[in-house]
Amino acid sequence: MVRSVTLVELAAVAAAVLMMAVAAFQVALAAGLPLGNATMGGRAASVDGVLQPPYRAIALGSAAVLVLAAWTVLGRAGTVPIFISDQALAWGAWVVAGFMALNTLTNLSGRHPLERRGMASITLAAALLVAYVAYAAP
Repeated sequence: MVRSVTLVELAAVAAAVLMMAVAAFQVALAAGLPLGNATMGGRAASVDGVLQPPYRAIALGSAAVLVLAAWTVLGRAGTVPIFISDQALAWGAWVVAGFMALNTLTNLSGRHPLERRGMASITLAAALLVAYVAYAAP
């Protein structure tokens, strides 16, 4: 018999996909994608739009945090194995929701339209999805 997917699992997967998309964008920026003006408030890019070397490291760190956040949310929904207590996982999911909400506010204060409209929309959707998972997961 095939088990149906719950709404919590669906929300967790959707949030993880959004976070992984942002992580991939951060990796691309670290690799030299010339959209550095669309991240970190536009202050980290050189004249050609490529992130300066110290900010490339920050972009890679951001990508790593986003991967860990996605794994935490998927673990909270019970879709991937994670070996920490249920209480720590519940707290971790709320931390991720707060992190994504704060990220939304910083994106809204950015100079570039891609950061204000695109990234803020993605992080807001992820924040809402993660908050739902944190609240509704068993």
